[in-house]
Parts: sequence; structure tokens; C-alpha cells
Amino acid sequence: MIEDILRNNSFRRFFPPVVGIVLLGLFVALGMWQLDRAAQKTASLEQFAESAAYLPLNGQLPERPFQPIEAHGRFLDDKQVLIENIVRNGRVGYFVITPFEQSGEDVLLLVNRGWLARSDDEDRQTLTAVGNAVRTIRGRAGQLPRVSIRAGEGFAGAMDWPKSATYPTFGEIAAELEADLSPFLMLLDPGAADGFDRQWQPQQSGPMTNYGYAFQWFAMAVAVFAIMLWRLRRRAQHE
Repeated sequence: MIEDILRNNSFRRFFPPVVGIVLLGLFVALGMWQLDRAAQKTASLEQFAESAAYLPLNGQLPERPFQPIEAHGRFLDDKQVLIENIVRNGRVGYFVITPFEQSGEDVLLLVNRGWLARSDDEDRQTLTAVGNAVRTIRGRAGQLPRVSIRAGEGFAGAMDWPKSATYPTFGEIAAELEADLSPFLMLLDPGAADGFDRQWQPQQSGPMTNYGYAFQWFAMAVAVFAIMLWRLRRRAQHE
């Protein structure tokens, strides 16, 4: 049955061009999608680099990723979260995530105060202490670090504060704190006090990666188009 279809003249005449047109459209669409992703990343990097006025939260949500924001209140340093296995310059350490109680707000704002290298003899509670004095803090709107695949729960085995965690979600941290959280966190300004190593960058590959993928898809589209022209020319010569 299949052999009869393959030998059919109509099938042999029309099937290859149809496949070619489908592949051509697919490759062009994938190339355009990669160009769009590159444009989005470029815009994201520009937003991260630009200097804009700080948005006082006061119950507001940031208008865009990496929006400069400020909040007034106090840190709750007796309930900090340490996100483990963060590598910087070949060294293993952790992010210090401190809840911030905003004045007049019912939800806590998580603040990433930066990275610390891990040491076997460190007193983490003393090392990460920040006090609970009322203050105004500034930074950029951000998200928790994420990985594609995480083994186990975020707080598996964590008992005492500060609690160690492996790429926890907002929901898991909220459950440990027994409090509602803002759906974003603050990346504390590098120049602000009471922070650690803060080399904030968008967690994404650069736009050049997407431009490279776009070139590959467009090159495949050109190859398919050239093959289709060659077949049409050959058919015309035969006919």
C-alpha cells in the first residue's frame, strides 16, 4: 500500500513541494521567534542598565522587571533564608534572603542582600545579622534564583533559623515564615549598607545567542528554498 503511494506520479509530483513549503515556513517562523527573543533580552538589559527614579512601593507593584524600588520598614533578621550552592568566581556560597516588614503593609518583602562564600567554621546567624532598626532600603525588583530541575524540596531538613534552602519558591518561603509575601523580591543596591557581594545581572543568556540561532534557522530556510528552486528547474527541463 505504501509502496503504491510512493510510486504514484501525483504523489511524487506534489508531495516534495508541499513538504518544502511547510519546512520553509517553519524555519522562517523559528528564525523570527529567535529575533523577537533577542529583542526582548536587549530591552531587558537596557532596562537593567538605565537609571530611573525609585518607585516607593506602598502597596504598588513594579511596572517592569528590574524596576528601581524603595521600601520603608525593618528587617526581620531572626527569620532569614540562605539559598545554598550558589557559585561565584569558582567558590561555593549562598544568597542571604531577609524578610522586610514594610510600614503599613500586610505582606513581607523578601530582600536578597547578596552572596557570601561558604565556610566550615562560620557562625551564620552572627554573620548575617542586620538588626531591626526602621530604615528605608533601595534596590531593584527581581526574582528568586531558579533552576530547571531541583532535587527534593526547598527546605528539606532545615530546622533552625537562618534556614538553608535549595532554590526555594515564594510559596515554600511563605510557608516557613507563616506570612504572606510580595510576588517579587528586592535585589539590594550594591552601594547600600548591610549587604554582601551584589553583582546583579539578569539571569539569561545574551541576545547574541538568539541571533546565532536565528541565523541557523534562516540558513536552513535558504537551503530549503534553493532545493525547491533546483527541483522546479530540473522538472521544467524534463518537461
